[in-house]
Amino acid sequence: MNNAAAFPHISIRNMTNADIQSVVDLQRRVYPQTLAWDAEELAHHLEVFPEGQLVAVDERGQILGSASSLIIDWDDYAESARWSAITGRGRFDTHNPLGKTLYGADMCVDPAARHMGIGSLFYEARKKMIRERGLKRLLTGGRIPAYAEVSQTMSPQEYVADVVAGLRKDPTLSFQLANGLVVLDVVPQYLDDSDSRGFATLLEWLNPEYVTSVSFQSAGSPEGAEEFGGETRHEPVRPSRVRIATMQYLLRPIKCFEDFATQVEFFVRSAREYRSQFVLFPEYFTMQLLSYLREPSAARAVRRLAQLAPDYEALFRRLAAENNLYIIAGTHPVIQEGRLFNAAHMFTPNGRVFRQKKVHLTETEKASYQMSRGHGFYVYETDYGNVAILVCYDVEFPEAARVLAEAGAQILFVPSCTDERQGFCRVRYCAQARASENQIYVAMASTVGNLPDVPCMATHYGQASILTPSDYFFARDGIAAEGTINQEQIVISDVDLALLEEQRVNGTVLPLNDLIKDAYDRVIHYTDRRTEPEKVRAAVPNLKA
Repeated sequence: MNNAAAFPHISIRNMTNADIQSVVDLQRRVYPQTLAWDAEELAHHLEVFPEGQLVAVDERGQILGSASSLIIDWDDYAESARWSAITGRGRFDTHNPLGKTLYGADMCVDPAARHMGIGSLFYEARKKMIRERGLKRLLTGGRIPAYAEVSQTMSPQEYVADVVAGLRKDPTLSFQLANGLVVLDVVPQYLDDSDSRGFATLLEWLNPEYVTSVSFQSAGSPEGAEEFGGETRHEPVRPSRVRIATMQYLLRPIKCFEDFATQVEFFVRSAREYRSQFVLFPEYFTMQLLSYLREPSAARAVRRLAQLAPDYEALFRRLAAENNLYIIAGTHPVIQEGRLFNAAHMFTPNGRVFRQKKVHLTETEKASYQMSRGHGFYVYETDYGNVAILVCYDVEFPEAARVLAEAGAQILFVPSCTDERQGFCRVRYCAQARASENQIYVAMASTVGNLPDVPCMATHYGQASILTPSDYFFARDGIAAEGTINQEQIVISDVDLALLEEQRVNGTVLPLNDLIKDAYDRVIHYTDRRTEPEKVRAAVPNLKA
């Protein structure tokens, strides 16, 4: 049951100066004196960032909880940064309105009001603020107070791993995990907190609506990235019709990297001969390299594969430049700061490489491969239109494609890897839906064949396709082209970007424009049972699409 429904008399609002003394009294009831805010600090928080200071009140106006936050640029801090450094010793002088991270500095609930959902309401309010301000994420440090009970027998890292796995309960960390936060690290000497033995978790929640636009002509940062909605640039003249080649790539055992390169080069050369502008390979197609590396452990195998990233990138940089193609070279695992990601790579004719890390991970990726999820989505402005990438499972989340379409994407590339028919159908049906929902072209690549000696890659079921909106002037069934299931082949089709733009204005229906977001503000539950009278449950706050 939603917490707001269970306790409809509790509301969250911004803190005011009139609330300061009540919040001070609350903090003193909850925390040791060294951890509690004083009146001067709270007043300064309101002066620095009033929108980030919240209180929970009941129907009488009594304050039952408080939550304090500020905006930071996380690049200013190390992963092991202490709370005092991030918060400017608690004064919030480190608040940076140009940052992209909301940092949750404190959350406090009256002991008499515990288990009433107040903490969850605070997190909902923070997430709403992040969406409305276009921030990238929420970061916060979390106490692990129950660690004191086992600190003599296990490390804090082991303790946190047990809580994440559901083997233990911690009053703070378990609650934060239930509210969608993910543990990034265990930080020593985070706070002077004896129960946690000075340790804390660094936790993160990513905004699924956060989008960054990347222009290959941008002269700013070395990565060429800028936030969507920035200053308008001169748009180059682009062709109306664009040709896409997408692969049904046969996974067969090979003996060396050169065998892989030979197979890949054949497909790229064929796509060039058909005068394509974009070439799409499937997710995890580089797992073929593990057929000669012979590593039986799934986690070690993927990390060993990641060590071949320089060879993989050198191959596709060369092929993109030599053939004057944009190559979305499926996905290849990469390791950054010790964490493993499943990253799609786009290689440009100009010699550049862009990565879109997979955001939504499958159970195999989280457990067997021990991967971390990516951060946010990107739109790439190319010579042949605005494109974006959703990696396999990512396309099953409508919000991801929606924010990319609203940010200007015209073609959505979906590299996929599925081992059986049901998994393939989930990805394919969702890709087809995304094309119609967002009036966007979707190209999907698939793995076929088998790798019997590679962990988690024994069998495959796939079909490449190029999908369109379902309307007049497009393909009759919304399928511009598709392959023969489970056969190695290239699927090629033209897509008309001018037609797409025209139909976004004059189509039979206009789903990209007609979404009524405030229609989803509330969901009302009615009960019709013989055993109890009719009643109306309180509304569930909307998480905007």
